[in-house]
Amino acid sequence: MKNIATKSQTKSISRAFPTSLTISVQVLLLLMTGFLATWLHFRFRIPLNMPGRHGLEFMLLVMGARALSELRITSTITISGSILATMIPGLHYGDPMLPVTYLMMGIVIDFAWYKWRSVWVWIPLAALLGGFVYSFIPVIRMIFSPMFGIMHNSLKGGLLFPWFTHLTFGFIGALAGVGLVTGLKKMRGKK
Repeated sequence: MKNIATKSQTKSISRAFPTSLTISVQVLLLLMTGFLATWLHFRFRIPLNMPGRHGLEFMLLVMGARALSELRITSTITISGSILATMIPGLHYGDPMLPVTYLMMGIVIDFAWYKWRSVWVWIPLAALLGGFVYSFIPVIRMIFSPMFGIMHNSLKGGLLFPWFTHLTFGFIGALAGVGLVTGLKKMRGKK
C-alpha cells in the first residue's frame, strides 16, 4: 500500500496549473526576455566603441534563460523575441540579416544544449558556446553584406578583430548569465 504522504508537492501544484498554462507563461516570459535583450541593445549605449560589446547584455539574457528553462527550444523562443524586436523600425540598425543570424544562434544553442546536455554543467564551456554563437554576427555580415550593399564600420579593418571581440563579449555575457542562474539554483537547493 502506497503512503499518500510521500507524494511530491510538485505533482499537486502541476495539477492546479495545467501544463499548457505553465508552458504558455514560460514561452511568453522567454519572448519578453529576448525582446528585452534587443531593446537593451538599442537603448543601452555602452561607451566602449568596440564591435560586439552588446554581447554582454544580450548573451547574459539569452544564455541565462537557456540555463533557467527546461524547454528544449528555450533559446530559439528567446531569440524569437529578439527577432520580433528587430521588426520595430529603428531597432534593427539596417541589417537585413540580423533576424536570420539571431535564429541561427538560437537553433545552434538549443541543438548543442540538447545533444550534449551533460557538458554544459561546466559553466565556462556553456559560456564558450554563448561566445561562439554570438561571433556568428560578424561572419554572417562579412558574407552577406556585399549582397545587400551594406558596409558595417566594424568590418572595415577585416573580420578577425570583430570576430574576436564578439566572441569575447558574448563569452563574458554568457558566463555571467549561466553563472548567475547556476548560483541561484545552488542557493535555492541549499534551503
